[in-house]
Amino acid sequence: MPTKKHIPSRNRSPYGWWIYQEVEQWVSNRQKAIGPNSRCLIWENVRIIQAKDREQAYKKAMKLGKQGRPSKTDQGEWRFLGLSWLYPIHDEMEDGAELLWKDRGPMRMKEAMKRVRNKEQLAVFDDQDDPARQRAS
Repeated sequence: MPTKKHIPSRNRSPYGWWIYQEVEQWVSNRQKAIGPNSRCLIWENVRIIQAKDREQAYKKAMKLGKQGRPSKTDQGEWRFLGLSWLYPIHDEMEDGAELLWKDRGPMRMKEAMKRVRNKEQLAVFDDQDDPARQRAS
């Protein structure tokens, strides 16, 4: 009888929550065909889901990504391309829960401080309209 493969704790979610990023592409009605060198607007959405394990999380994320796509308008459509990452959330979902982490290894303080932004530098406080960055709809 086959034994279950050991799954490292870093790839398991003790509370059943997962976070993933889906990738979508905008295809204009003017574009005849999309090839590997075609330039398209790409949109990435980060979402959270509940699932008992990574297999169920993957299937659910793919299903949710495909459900809303393609999303057609008079100018073109958004197409779901797939997932760029899927990670378990290791904390209970509560105020201040850690969702993602990355070990950056040893780093000089001056390099670490380059990663830190003051309030005005955080994107969430930039209220200027930038048509080039707005999602086509």
